[in-house]
Amino acid sequence: MLLLIQNFKKIKNDKRPSPVIFLILLSFSLLLLTGCLFSPFSKGSVEGYVYEETVIDTRPLEGALVSIAGSSNTALTDEDGYFRIDEVSIGSRTLTITKKSFVTYKISSVVIKEEEVTLIDNGNPIVVRAVDDKYLFDGGIIYYDSGEYANALTTFQQLISDYPNSEYADDAQYYIGYINEKKLGYYIQALLEYQELIDNYPNSPYADDAQLGIGNCYYVTYDFSHAIEAYQKVIDEYPQTFLAPLAQYSIGHSYRKLFNYEQAVLEFNKVIDNYPDSEYSPAAQYYIAYSYYEAYNYNQAILEFQAVIDNYPDSIWPNSQGRLIAPCAQYYIGYCHGKLAQYPEAIAAYQIIINNYPNSTWSDGRGIPPEAQFRIGDNYRALEFWPEARAAYQLVIDNYPNSTWWDGSSIPVSAQYWIDWIDENHPSS
Repeated sequence: MLLLIQNFKKIKNDKRPSPVIFLILLSFSLLLLTGCLFSPFSKGSVEGYVYEETVIDTRPLEGALVSIAGSSNTALTDEDGYFRIDEVSIGSRTLTITKKSFVTYKISSVVIKEEEVTLIDNGNPIVVRAVDDKYLFDGGIIYYDSGEYANALTTFQQLISDYPNSEYADDAQYYIGYINEKKLGYYIQALLEYQELIDNYPNSPYADDAQLGIGNCYYVTYDFSHAIEAYQKVIDEYPQTFLAPLAQYSIGHSYRKLFNYEQAVLEFNKVIDNYPDSEYSPAAQYYIAYSYYEAYNYNQAILEFQAVIDNYPDSIWPNSQGRLIAPCAQYYIGYCHGKLAQYPEAIAAYQIIINNYPNSTWSDGRGIPPEAQFRIGDNYRALEFWPEARAAYQLVIDNYPNSTWWDGSSIPVSAQYWIDWIDENHPSS
């Protein structure tokens, strides 16, 4: 700078235009624009929003790293895509946005002014885009979440076709199978897609899920023998999978559907023996009892249903919203006693439901107590205790006026039928 001043003094009395003056002025202007003539302590700030482009719109991008020349500070965008960086040297700066699996984005000539906050593009979001395979995968997820399953399938399939070696390819393949199975009910197609994942991506973390899905597709199409084979592969080929208890539980149900109740009991016992802390163990005990019930072995069924209540009194059904297993078992204790013509025992068992589980429900949301109260009337009627039977049926009408059977018909209407029958055939004296 001193040299420039000395040179300027030498030429200031020269009346002729000099290119040196123009060079000096040009250099000064460049220094001014870059902020080099300002004090290094002159600072400003910058803020803005970062969004990501998706297949249908844009949305805030969280966790993007934002940096700017002239500051050692950086920022991560929050859930709204917002960032702010303070202590930035004033002048024209380059802003850089980076995130894994996204194309790096740069904005040059961001002018930082002293003690001011520069808002990028008046607050309009900076829109960045994921690399192509992630862009497609995210797009497929967006379509899936919005229920646009046809578009989701197309997008996931494009990812696999265009980027077969992508880290997202196996995820996309699993979603294709899952959508066909769970959302569209195309079970044969789902089975083929799940097998495609296992064949092409054997080390995928979704491989065990796909194998279970194959079993589910066989099960829902009544091919129970192949379902058993598929579920067994989950256990044998993926020994560390958390899906093993569910697979074993499903094997038990498959044998039930084949009417092989003896083998079903053995398979349900494996759930309890091999996975005692699993959420499926209490349900397996219930279905041990239910298998005996289906095989007309009512005495053993009573013992096994009682084991549900004794061993798992507070257990809930898997994947339910807190629905207890015990009242279902208690109901069938009463039902089995009735089948054995042990009517007083049946009445006592049903009364326990009304007293201890007044809010219990079946899987379809219907209450268990209304049916228990009706069965009390049935058992009094079997004993030919007509006043007691009539009173029990009347309690159905009084206490459960809107209750229904599994087929939607009215339980109080059924109760009224038997009240009328009793009044006609066994009127009170």
